Amino acid sequence: MNPSTGLCDGCFRTIDEIANWSSFDNAQKTDVLKQAQARKKAPRVVRIGESIAASLSLPPDSIKSFATLVNDLNPLHHDDAYAEASRFGSLIASGTQPTAHLMAVLAAHFSTYAQPLGLEFGIKLTRAVKANDVLAMSWQVIEAHWKPSLNGDLVKLEGQALNQHGEIVVKASATIVVMPKGPQP
Repeated sequence: MNPSTGLCDGCFRTIDEIANWSSFDNAQKTDVLKQAQARKKAPRVVRIGESIAASLSLPPDSIKSFATLVNDLNPLHHDDAYAEASRFGSLIASGTQPTAHLMAVLAAHFSTYAQPLGLEFGIKLTRAVKANDVLAMSWQVIEAHWKPSLNGDLVKLEGQALNQHGEIVVKASATIVVMPKGPQP
């Protein structure tokens, strides 16, 4: 297994595809072989299954500053007394704050070894993010294939952010292109 690609250097299958091969039906085997053939022909930038994680602390001053920066004037993000009297009992972050940080995790990760470019994001806010929450953010590559017209891997990811209680506060999906570093033809 090649540690940088996560693929067998001989057959271009993943470890899971190799391990589960005997349980696959003919259609699944055919699909795996087609994917392996495509992998064999194309350069690889991103590894399927690759995961990314980061954390984010949200003290009250961060919530207020971010909301001011993006011109979100909702008093739930600025006014302590107003927010404490609300159903939330404290300041809450603007939905754009955890979302922006979750998206930035991808750029920060992939830019260490490639040139990432976001194409499409799907975001679902599932729970309020309160002042002093600490978020565990994660993404996992679920699909990646070489796209010659983009000179990079077209990558689909699933992500989420959980608060310190293990509750999901954001669910996300993303499609990005990850191109090799250096001059592009």
